[in-house]
Amino acid sequence: MKIIIAGLALIILIISCGNKTPTKFVETPLSKNYFIEIPIKFKKFKENSWKFPEHTYLGIVVANETASNLEDELKSYVNYYSSQEMFNGQTFVKKEKFEINGFKGLISYYEKDNKGKRLGLVNLKSYIVYAVIQDNTNRILLNSISFNNNINDDLSKSIKSIKLKKALVNKTQNDFDETKAQIEGFQVFKNENFIIKCKGKLLLDILRVEQLEQNGLSDNSKPFHVFVKGIDYNINVSDLSNVLEGQNKEELSKHNQEDLTYYQTKFDEMAIKNQRGKFKNIDAVYYQNSQENRQSKAVYFHHKMKSYMLQVTSKQNTDKLFNEFINSFEIIKL
Repeated sequence: MKIIIAGLALIILIISCGNKTPTKFVETPLSKNYFIEIPIKFKKFKENSWKFPEHTYLGIVVANETASNLEDELKSYVNYYSSQEMFNGQTFVKKEKFEINGFKGLISYYEKDNKGKRLGLVNLKSYIVYAVIQDNTNRILLNSISFNNNINDDLSKSIKSIKLKKALVNKTQNDFDETKAQIEGFQVFKNENFIIKCKGKLLLDILRVEQLEQNGLSDNSKPFHVFVKGIDYNINVSDLSNVLEGQNKEELSKHNQEDLTYYQTKFDEMAIKNQRGKFKNIDAVYYQNSQENRQSKAVYFHHKMKSYMLQVTSKQNTDKLFNEFINSFEIIKL
């Protein structure tokens, strides 16, 4: 009798899952840089993991790197779970490929027959979803298992909803609220088209300006600096409009790429460790150097007709301080 009751309970569960009503989604942060719209019925129960009572589990991880081949990455991800009892014996159903909002992704759908798995009279299936999604800087791995087949459509919508956190770089002049930015802790540099957070007040470095004047560079470079609690923060903004005025988008892009390559060549000559990468989806050069037990980390990039250099120097925690500093940087459109 107990077996029959258990079987009936599972049948009721399946029927209730089949009576699908429109799903409501809620925007959920994955990390400080990404959001995803997850069905509102999901509840977070530990880091990177969600579930809801209908025996459905969801895991999402943001990895700080990209994969060179999404097909291989997805295959490796599926193989990792296939060795676990819950997923062992799964059967491939279909694969879906997509590109949206600057992301590329692959989704694989599997089913598993749980007949004989202590489920009484009910032949219940598990529905399994794997996905690998990435932009230019990170990849996101998603895995779900459920007794509810209807969840697959919701998960497909969730996966394709992943997006970057809305940044001030996309705001127009009317959207930018200087007072609000200051309340949120940003220092505002309207003439240089950016805002940033820093532990100390960044001021124009008069000494360096005088040095630049002696070298005939006073018209196009502005160095900002603060030294606080043993940490050096530096920003240098160069206005290149005198050189680039009148050039079209392709010409500007070519100039910027050549300039980054030139800087890398010079760094190589000086044995300064450097690498090409992306900063806020902008082509950039990252470089670092150590001297007298102090480490410097910096990023150099172009935006329109300006070049920017952001640098942090300290004796300890340089990586953390540097990432906090540059991640708070936003271009403002005036």
